[in-house]
Amino acid sequence: MWDDALKENGQCWKRFCAPFRNVQEGSAMLVTTRCPNVTKGVGTMGPVILEGLKDDVFWDFFKLCSFGSEGFNNDHEVERIGRKILPKLKGSPLAAKTLGHMLSTDLQASHWNSILESELWELKQKETEILPALRLSYMYLPFYLKQCFAFCALYPKDYKFEKACLAEIWVAEGFVEPQGGVPIQDICYQYFEDLVSRSFFQKVNGRYVIHDLLHDMAQKVSEHDCFILRNKSDFDKVPQNVRHLYILPSSEFDDSNLLRLCKYTKLRTLICKINLGKGTCFVMDHWCTKLTRMRVMSCAFTNELPDSIGNWKHLRYLEISGTCNLKRIPSSFCWLYNMQILYAKKCKIQSLPTDFDKLTSN
Repeated sequence: MWDDALKENGQCWKRFCAPFRNVQEGSAMLVTTRCPNVTKGVGTMGPVILEGLKDDVFWDFFKLCSFGSEGFNNDHEVERIGRKILPKLKGSPLAAKTLGHMLSTDLQASHWNSILESELWELKQKETEILPALRLSYMYLPFYLKQCFAFCALYPKDYKFEKACLAEIWVAEGFVEPQGGVPIQDICYQYFEDLVSRSFFQKVNGRYVIHDLLHDMAQKVSEHDCFILRNKSDFDKVPQNVRHLYILPSSEFDDSNLLRLCKYTKLRTLICKINLGKGTCFVMDHWCTKLTRMRVMSCAFTNELPDSIGNWKHLRYLEISGTCNLKRIPSSFCWLYNMQILYAKKCKIQSLPTDFDKLTSN
């Protein structure tokens, strides 16, 4: 749980608990959190503070992450360096998995020693934080994986990613380069599986999530490029050169708020989960006029696309995810010669412009 569950004077938490008031005697609810405020606000007993793994168990786990079942092969120098790295991981299995995989790519003592002596360990941190270890794991990724993963900071914590959908967006953003005759989707899937194997994604019920600490790290490395708008006050925190923006549903947002985004002319990605009703087309018209570098646009609702959408010459991906009364696509849509994907599955589109078949970008 995050501390935002305690907003509205705890009413969110009370609404969540309402269905559980009549339960079998002896039932219990286990809450995990990184926020001390949560333990005070929802706990009925003292919190149990989770420590890292004990040294001997953690060492065995770290060896498994770094060398698999083969062990150190009597390389005492590497083992010596590994034991010096171990305390820096604070007993965290996540740190051991991410850093261990990275170390396993080069078993030379010089490589391991460069990790041990990295200046990132000197970052100011609390005693239990493992961000330097995760940051190192990120730094040693190939560049093409770095940009793919850093982009995921755009999405809120606990977001459930679908591999196929994220792969399409990576392509639209220009993160994936063709490799001979290999289908570009296959290249994307390989990128994704590489990140999964390094524990940057975890599979949960057929979808994928990013661990909270890795999400924190992703936000740190992309703090000038990606931003999430949660409420009205966040408009004053948007980085001037932001490139990717996610707008969460909020009753605080209205036309005037969203029109302020027109000044962020370097925007390439806009994911908007707000239903402004009839005002949506008005806002989009201004976005289409001012934000001319857009590559990916996803909106939850719109009953009309403005004629000015033809200004988005770089647009490659457009999604309308909610159920809408969108009935027509304007003829200016056919000016989008880079368009690759249009999703409007829940819309009631009755007609397409006559030149629609000329949109053949792939």
